[in-house]
Amino acid sequence: MISIQTERLRIRQFVESDLDDYYDIVKDRENAKAAGFQYAHQKTDAAYLLHAAITQGMIFAIVETSTQRVVGSIGFYPKIASNGEQAEDAAELGYVLNRSYWGRGYMTEAVQNLIKVVFDRQLLNTIWASILDDNTRSKHVLEKSGFHYIDTFTHSEHALYQPGKTEIIYRLDREG
Repeated sequence: MISIQTERLRIRQFVESDLDDYYDIVKDRENAKAAGFQYAHQKTDAAYLLHAAITQGMIFAIVETSTQRVVGSIGFYPKIASNGEQAEDAAELGYVLNRSYWGRGYMTEAVQNLIKVVFDRQLLNTIWASILDDNTRSKHVLEKSGFHYIDTFTHSEHALYQPGKTEIIYRLDREG
């Protein structure tokens, strides 16, 4: 089980009682667009997403220590290897932060601390991440956290996810 305490944040497993704070995050269209998911239209949508985060196991709540509010989500999602199987030593980093908390360095703090724990415990060897090219905040978070540019591609105009948008791929490897 992963639980991380920094001066300003606590990173911990989600619990059902996080629903109200979580809904504040995932109902926001701009938050959802920046993080690459469809926003929650209703609280029941948020409850479904929260349940998935709880059962997935590697998705964590970002809690602001001073208020004890859940202000974001961060975690790892399965990475599919070239053979079509789930990679055992690699995952994709995903995160979202309540827009009211943007610009405070919270996500950089959360990303750097979670990566340190995951690499120190040798849970993963490679972490992948992708952002839309206009998401300069996330680009800054990834580059400040040591991720390296790998590739860029543009989604088809007929794609279900962000048609016509350009996505940037990053990678970070555990040393040693």
